Amino acid sequence: MFNRALIAAVAACGIGSTAYAGIAMSFADPVPGRQWHNEANGGGAGIGFMTYDSTASLSFLFDGSEDSLPNHTFVNAVMQLEMTIGAATTLGGVTTAPVSGFFKIYDGSIAPENIIIIGIADAGTYVRISNTNSILFSDPSFSYVAGPALEAITGPIVFTDPSEAVFTLTSVVAAGGGSFLNPDGTFKTFDANASFSGNTQAVPAPGALALVGLGTLVMAKRRRG
Repeated sequence: MFNRALIAAVAACGIGSTAYAGIAMSFADPVPGRQWHNEANGGGAGIGFMTYDSTASLSFLFDGSEDSLPNHTFVNAVMQLEMTIGAATTLGGVTTAPVSGFFKIYDGSIAPENIIIIGIADAGTYVRISNTNSILFSDPSFSYVAGPALEAITGPIVFTDPSEAVFTLTSVVAAGGGSFLNPDGTFKTFDANASFSGNTQAVPAPGALALVGLGTLVMAKRRRG
């Protein structure tokens, strides 16, 4: 589950909060090394461009028990991530910055047929409270899409609201040392460890519902016959 103290503080600052949903997803920070990277000005003047080491092996947990879906751990998952981060501002001891982009988690290697899940963030928020650094996403500016590798486990599904995601960054190290924030709020080049938690809900995809309806109709005709 998400860091509840962080979420409460974020909600108090008007950034948004997290609501529990039936499906839980997560991966812990892999070791060794820092896989999260921000390139200063990589997205334009003052805009950082964040990526993730797509060779790092992740143990990705999908827990669908609350939505009557299977539980499954993808033991050799990898992640592709591309996100921009704008300049930060600080108010009341909370530092925030705008974030947008996407991440894709794959089973084994980066190939379309191996996609487990895609997270698409039109808008999100980097949040720093004390020494805690997180990136928060929630609907309506965030959504999940199931990939073939996941639907091989669950069957065809469509994710619905509420949908949230949190990346928690730790051991952040700026290039050249010191703070990873410039005085004007822009981010320096930095590397960090990262873990992930996500919540959502799911319903059968329309095609799957049609098949269920067809099966019910066939069974009804057989009974009448």
